[in-house]
Amino acid sequence: MKKRWLVAGSAVVAVFVVLVAAVSLVQGYFILAPGVHLRLNGEKKQEIAAYSGYNDPGATAQQGKNTLNVNITTEGTVNDKVPGSYTITYHMTYEGKEYTAERQVLVVDQERPELQLAGDTSITASKRELYKEPGFTAYDRCDGDLTASVEVSEALEEDVLTLTYRVKDRAGNTAELQRTVTIKDVVAPELLLNGGTVYMPVDSAYEEQGYSAVDDADGDLTEAVECSGSIDTHKAGTYTLCYTVKDQSGNTAAAERQVQVFDGKSGIGNPKNRIYLTFDDGPSDDVTVRILNTLAANHVKATFFILNYEESKRPILQRMIDEGHAIGIHGYSHDYATIYANDEAFMSNVYDLQKRLIDDFGYRSDIVRFPGGSSNTVSMQYNKGIMTRLARRLEAEGFAYFDWNISSEDAAGNNVPSSEIYANVTEGLSQDGYNVVLMHDTSAKSTTADALQAIIDYGRNHDYSFWPITSTMPAIHHRIAN
Repeated sequence: MKKRWLVAGSAVVAVFVVLVAAVSLVQGYFILAPGVHLRLNGEKKQEIAAYSGYNDPGATAQQGKNTLNVNITTEGTVNDKVPGSYTITYHMTYEGKEYTAERQVLVVDQERPELQLAGDTSITASKRELYKEPGFTAYDRCDGDLTASVEVSEALEEDVLTLTYRVKDRAGNTAELQRTVTIKDVVAPELLLNGGTVYMPVDSAYEEQGYSAVDDADGDLTEAVECSGSIDTHKAGTYTLCYTVKDQSGNTAAAERQVQVFDGKSGIGNPKNRIYLTFDDGPSDDVTVRILNTLAANHVKATFFILNYEESKRPILQRMIDEGHAIGIHGYSHDYATIYANDEAFMSNVYDLQKRLIDDFGYRSDIVRFPGGSSNTVSMQYNKGIMTRLARRLEAEGFAYFDWNISSEDAAGNNVPSSEIYANVTEGLSQDGYNVVLMHDTSAKSTTADALQAIIDYGRNHDYSFWPITSTMPAIHHRIAN
C-alpha cells in the first residue's frame, strides 16, 4: 500500500516539474530561478541631527546572493538644515521590469539655541530700580532669531538679585544663563565745582562760584556739601578750599578750589606777567599729542578750546584733564553759517559741547572762545548784531568768553614756518599784562608744535610763568564789530 502512494506521489512531482519547465520555455524565464530585488544599504529609517550633513548610503540590485550591475537612480533630497521627514526613493529597471525601494530620513534639531548676555554677568546697582538690563540675544540655527522668546525670571535673596534667562527652540532644546545683581550703593556722588581757580585782589570779598552734587541713589546732595579751608583776603597768596560730600551709604566725593589773592601794588601774587597758551580747533591725534608731550616735559599748563570730538579722541581729552590743563568750549561745530544763524543756534552749540564733556568726563567747562573771535565780521553775513547779543548772553548765563591779545598767526596757512610762529608770540609778550596767546592744534599745524618748546624756553628765560585760563581771571576781550 505504501509503495503505491510513493509511486503516485513521484508521478505527481514529475508532472509538476514538466509543467513548470514547459511554462518557463513559453514565458522565456525560469520560474524557479532566484528572485531579483532592490536592497537598501543601511537602515530603512534613519535619524540624523540637523546640520550634521547627510550622505546617502544608496541601494544595491541583487538576484539571490549575486549583485547585479544595474543603474539605480534616486528621487528626493534631504535638507539637513531644516528639521522634518524626508523620503528617498530608489528606482531600477531589470529585464523590462521596474523595481523601487524607499528610505525615510528624519532630520532632528538636537542643538540648543545660542544665548548670550550683553554686559557683565555680575553687576552692582545702588538701588533695584537703578538696575538697567544690558540686554541679551538668542539665536538658533534652525529657528533663527529667538531673542523675543527669551524668558527672564528673578529671585531676590538678601541683597543679591539673580536673573535667570531661558529660551527654548521649537524642538524643545533649552539654553539657560544667569546674571547676578548686587544691590549695594558703592558709587560716590558726583561733585562739580563751578569755575576753576579764583583770582581776587587783596582786601576784596571772596565770592563763592558755586558747586553741585548728585548721587545716583540719593539724588541731589548739593545742600550736603561741606567746605573747609580759609582765605585771608588781606594777605596775598594762594589758598585752597576743600569741598566734600557723603551719600547715605558713606561714599564720599571731594574736590578742591585754588583761590589766588594778589596785591597789585607790591606785585605779590599778581596774575600779570603770565602767559596763557591757548590752542583752538582740536583735538587731533598727532599735533595735540605732540603739544601735550611738550607741555608735560616742561610742567606747563595750557588751555584747549575744543570742537566736538570723535570717540577715538576721548583718551586725549582725558589726558588733558588728568594733567591739569583747562578745556574751553570752541563749539560743537565751527561752521559759521550754522552757529551764527541765530542766537539759539549758537547757545545750543555751546551747551551741547558742555553737556558732552560732563557726560564723558564729569568735567564742566564755563569758558568759551567764539569761532573767529568776538570781533569777527563774518557773522554779519548771517545775522546782524548777533555778536553783541551773544557776548552779553554768555556772561548772563554764567560763561566767560576769552579772545586773545597775541596771535601766533599760525592760522595764516598750513605749515607756517616755526620761526615765524615763535617770533609772532615772543615779540608780542608784555611784562605788564595778561598774555593770552592764540595757537591751533589741528593736524595741519605741525609747525605750531615745532615752535612750542622755543616759546616756553623764551618765557622761562624772561621771568614769565605759564597758566591755564579760568573763568574768574580778568578776561581778554576784543572790540565787538557786529
